[in-house]
Amino acid sequence: MAADGPAPKRTASLGSLTFSLSPTELRKRGTEILGQQRALLAELAAQTRPADVENFLRPLNRILVAVRDLGAHAGLMFETHPDPELRTVARELSEESDRFFHELRLNDAVYHQLESIPSADLEPTTRWGLEKLLREMRRAGVRLAAPRRAEVLALSNELDRTENEFSQNISSAQRFVWADGPAALRGLPPDFVTAHPPDASGKIRVTTKYPDAFPVLSYADDADLRRRLFFEISNVAAPENLGVLARLLVGRKKLVEMLGYSDFAEYALEDKMAERPSVVAAFLDRVCAVVREPARAEGARLLARKQRDFPEATELDDWDGKVSAQGYYGTKLRQEEYGVDLRLLRAYLPYTAVRDGLFALCRELFGLEFRPDPDAPLWHPTVEAFDVRHDGAPFGRVYFDLVPRVGKFNHAAQFTVRTGILDGGLPQGALVCNFLDPSTPVHEARMEHHDVVTFFHEFGHLLHSLLAGHGPWVYTGSASVERDFIEAPSLLFEEWARDPATLARFARNPDTGEAIPPTLLARLRDSEAMGRALWVLRQAGLADVSLKVHERDPHGLDPSGLYREVYSERVGIPVNPAYNPMASFGHLTGYSACYYTYLWSAVIARDLLTPFFAKGSLTDPEAARRYASEVLAPGGSRPAAELVRNYLGRDYNFDAFERWVLEGVAPPKRST
Repeated sequence: MAADGPAPKRTASLGSLTFSLSPTELRKRGTEILGQQRALLAELAAQTRPADVENFLRPLNRILVAVRDLGAHAGLMFETHPDPELRTVARELSEESDRFFHELRLNDAVYHQLESIPSADLEPTTRWGLEKLLREMRRAGVRLAAPRRAEVLALSNELDRTENEFSQNISSAQRFVWADGPAALRGLPPDFVTAHPPDASGKIRVTTKYPDAFPVLSYADDADLRRRLFFEISNVAAPENLGVLARLLVGRKKLVEMLGYSDFAEYALEDKMAERPSVVAAFLDRVCAVVREPARAEGARLLARKQRDFPEATELDDWDGKVSAQGYYGTKLRQEEYGVDLRLLRAYLPYTAVRDGLFALCRELFGLEFRPDPDAPLWHPTVEAFDVRHDGAPFGRVYFDLVPRVGKFNHAAQFTVRTGILDGGLPQGALVCNFLDPSTPVHEARMEHHDVVTFFHEFGHLLHSLLAGHGPWVYTGSASVERDFIEAPSLLFEEWARDPATLARFARNPDTGEAIPPTLLARLRDSEAMGRALWVLRQAGLADVSLKVHERDPHGLDPSGLYREVYSERVGIPVNPAYNPMASFGHLTGYSACYYTYLWSAVIARDLLTPFFAKGSLTDPEAARRYASEVLAPGGSRPAAELVRNYLGRDYNFDAFERWVLEGVAPPKRST
């Protein structure tokens, strides 16, 4: 429903929340915004005229956008800003923004106003957005008595602080090992060795950050270096986060009991596609039934390769890549059985070419153009900013923060910068990843192919937020999509990073001008199928851990012990008791009991690709535009299952996923 009068001009401006604010200025501005929006909300809740879309829902939507943008800005600065003092202020403002939303969800006056809006005559998107907001308020406890609501509010705010403490401990962890000179880096790519010169004592510092960890675990012939680094990776934020996690689990259990649920898993899944923990458990059983034997066969292939080096070996070690075809012996198999040397592949994947190739792909498929803005204000010199246009018209803005540094979020994710809303601003988002070596100039940086896949994955989230950031309501944007569907667009977009025809467009060695050989692309495609069953089985183990840790009684629970028990039972591989992966399981904050999202979304994503394969090309513009308009652009304006059904003409099924998983089980017929 359009507002009266001309629509306001939509921009990608940051407004008063800029990246150059000092800690004092950021705190002052954030406090002002929260004060203003609280006053507007109180005035709105107290109005006596009958509530409708124009006099209540639309003004409330503007309030939600303002506070959500403050929270997004503060959250991004908390995870990325180089100034520790500003990160502290940003964390406080992020928590204060969360408190605003907790208060809103428990505001019975607002709830009664919303409930009184006649919904029968609303257009479908508005009705669905209103229904979701009302459901969220009911789930938060708005219908409890006032004293109980106050208890729920206090506990919800405390849980936010605990989650931020958990995340901050992961980001600030600085674990590393020392390698004994260049000889210890034997097997690693030349550009990696060049970027890691020894210090005055002849030692080389190797960190747990992505640009160090992945190449070392994939290529380093020094098994002891891999062993020591794997230990550090498996103990990031330990032991400090184990106590934080224990507090978090106890608090979550207490909260949902106050709300009438038996455990946090039941609460967390209620508004997802799966709806119930029993559905997720059955889903994981079904997935594991498909992959258990193929994963065992893949593991046997990896062990057989190790036995060629060590005939006496009876098992794979964790640092050999026991459950990952990206590990040391998986990399060896790729080279020896498939003819793919991932170290040489790096030469054809300079970051700038990958980035520009990605932009060219989006221009062709979706009509999106990314224009660099060298004068944009940034929070760090290594960040890049791009204005986005769609068929020539302003459409949004994106930021790339891809270089690791102390205190920065150390995984890979897409962050909202500003909410895109029809009568407000254009969508803005940021990719916060850790692909590029900080010691290498960006224009010289090379990428691992699996980092390219991750880059495309996170860009899939960004694409979703850009396309869905033009609707009328906060509760119908991409952020309001069911959490167990949210990974489907990103997992689907990975496929272009594996597609030989797409890679051939930009994979080129800038030193020689040589394009990546077509035969290498074909072999790379074949090798990408290897290890899928192991990946799925590992994901199932992590999903089961995230579910069961929220089903068990948390009082006196040993999180690491539970991880060893549940993961080992699901995957069939014991976990070393010296490892504490729960301490750095960052998804336990945002995803909580719902880490199964990745597999659930993967099943949907494989089916969403079938119209592209039916066209015979991933770069078919008609298929891409239809996917964008029917699945991505609607955001959360309808249930995800309905979007998928409309796009496919049927309900999604397991068939495409099962075929995809089983592609890589048998060794290649070629001997090269």
